[in-house]
Amino acid sequence: MERKLICVLIGLLVICCTYSQEYKIVKVTLREGLILKGKNALISNQTLNFTSGSALRTYSLNDVNIIQAKEGKAGKWALGFGGGCLGLCIISGIASGQEGIEAAGATVGTYVAGSILWTGIFACLGALIGNGVDQWEIVYNRNTSSIWKNFDFNIGSTQKAKYNFSLSYKF
Repeated sequence: MERKLICVLIGLLVICCTYSQEYKIVKVTLREGLILKGKNALISNQTLNFTSGSALRTYSLNDVNIIQAKEGKAGKWALGFGGGCLGLCIISGIASGQEGIEAAGATVGTYVAGSILWTGIFACLGALIGNGVDQWEIVYNRNTSSIWKNFDFNIGSTQKAKYNFSLSYKF
């Protein structure tokens, strides 16, 4: 029993690790300075896979300088605003009852249609707000490693010298 539980926990850990490296919307800056936008990115240990247009692109992380991602908050905000409006309409409809709706000069059918219309309007408003507050976040930056890691120190020998030291810096 204990062995099965450990296997399940390890499986969930692997799934969670994979999920944390998936991004819906990405903007990739390559080493040459080219900027690509895409969807459904997966960052593995050595590669980046994403869809740009209709083509699946794969790049080595050595060829990538920066990967920026958006969380995709528009759907969450639309669900929150639209769901809140629909909940308010349902609660007020139940509280007033059929008699209250008809006393206001409407029918139950027009009340339901109006509730659906207002829910759609608030969902669109929530999507606009969610799209506006969703900012680009840097999820991978090759240059954020230590400044010392960009130095390359080599020791070798040549025909003219027994010891040859070279020091270079990668920008």
